[in-house]
Amino acid sequence: MRINVKTYLLACLALGGAYARSTNTASIANERIHGHESFVDNDGVRIHYRSYGSGPLLILQHGFPDRETTWNTFQIQEFAKKYTVVTPTLRGYPPSDVPPEKEDYAAAAYVSDMLAVIKATGKGSAVIVGHDVGGVVVQKFALAHSDMLKGLVMVNTPIIPVFLPLIEFDSYQQQLSEYTIPYYAYQPGQPKNVSTIVQHILNETYRGEIAGYVQESPLYGMLDFYNENFPAPPYGQNLSTEGLAQTVPSAIIWGELDPYFSPAMLNGLEAWFDFGIRLVTIPGAGHWSFRDKPARFNIELKSFLDFLDY
Repeated sequence: MRINVKTYLLACLALGGAYARSTNTASIANERIHGHESFVDNDGVRIHYRSYGSGPLLILQHGFPDRETTWNTFQIQEFAKKYTVVTPTLRGYPPSDVPPEKEDYAAAAYVSDMLAVIKATGKGSAVIVGHDVGGVVVQKFALAHSDMLKGLVMVNTPIIPVFLPLIEFDSYQQQLSEYTIPYYAYQPGQPKNVSTIVQHILNETYRGEIAGYVQESPLYGMLDFYNENFPAPPYGQNLSTEGLAQTVPSAIIWGELDPYFSPAMLNGLEAWFDFGIRLVTIPGAGHWSFRDKPARFNIELKSFLDFLDY
């Protein structure tokens, strides 16, 4: 059988092009799901982050016990349509580095990590959203770099200037915070008590996923955040709240069933936000309000972003 060489070559080229297109399509689809993974070096500590979509920069910062993919299930698909969504992994949480010393987890280190991530994106400004300990990080970042922010969103996290006097003098908040006391004494190699750590994740499947992640990861870096940044007994200290007022437009999205914080956390907020504060409480949602009631959470976050004209 004779083969027309020209026809054969054209067919090969067509198949090669189809394969390349197929491979490229698969790569794009994979990136939409898992994001584009990157690392940035911050003074010798490698910080991992994922990027999705294009447009203005929207940072979603996870808390504890959790990881950066916590936003993938419900938020990424929605917000990557309009924004460059970046989900950093906190230091102490693999695949970010886990530095060895407690002082490596001071607030200033987390702030500098976020600054390094923002600079790596090439964007000049951002809206930052933080949950749990990630909410503390974004508040600290906003205090240090308000000129880089269009907005700040806090999700079931200590509202710092309200929380400090609350935990020092409110017996109910002290009771709710008893879970943190073992964290201060934790040493590598000790039992992790993972089931206790993840017990308030309402979704059973996700609870199991995060339990596996915590079990496989070093725990000391995650808990050293508390050593360096979370008030511990003896309580009754007059901790200073000077200079803690936020100077960027701010919102709080709060699951009403939060087991870690007293409802008194939401009292007296107006004094601490120069642009006012948008407070949204979500019935039926716990500490992970963005996962427990994602449709409502997404509506509220989108409404705030629209209000910012961002």
